[in-house]
Amino acid sequence: MNPLDGNLEARTTPVGMFHYAHAYAASALTLNKVDVHTIHSDAPIRFLFSHSIELYVKAYLLLKGLSVEELASRGLGHNLKNLTSKAVKLGLSIPNEHRTWIELANEAILDRYIKTGARTVLLPESLAAICANLHEQIGPDVYAAYGLTRKPEQFQKGA
Repeated sequence: MNPLDGNLEARTTPVGMFHYAHAYAASALTLNKVDVHTIHSDAPIRFLFSHSIELYVKAYLLLKGLSVEELASRGLGHNLKNLTSKAVKLGLSIPNEHRTWIELANEAILDRYIKTGARTVLLPESLAAICANLHEQIGPDVYAAYGLTRKPEQFQKGA
């Protein structure tokens, strides 16, 4: 029997999603400190941060009772704007400036596959600020909901 078979809902928890979000953000922060000598070296960093934002918000939505199936739906899926809007309706506080930035981060797929032409992108520092805010807000709630007495690892803001 494949150990990955089974109940996807039971295997996809807010705690696990939160930890994955933190792993992507921490990886982006680390990569941002490295002087990579290539054109477009910031694209993977933006992609990692954007994916982290998606996972933080999904951790919150799971905590609020949405199912994995709902999170994967066409209306939510990888759409940061729709995910964030749903989370705000359920009580997540996101500063207006961050909401504007999240709309730009919604184009993260363009950092995964090349598409030439001019576009507006966010600096890693802006994406790190969003991740830090989400981490600090969502982490304690996720841990409390699961009875975890230790605090979530702190977000290192050194973008």
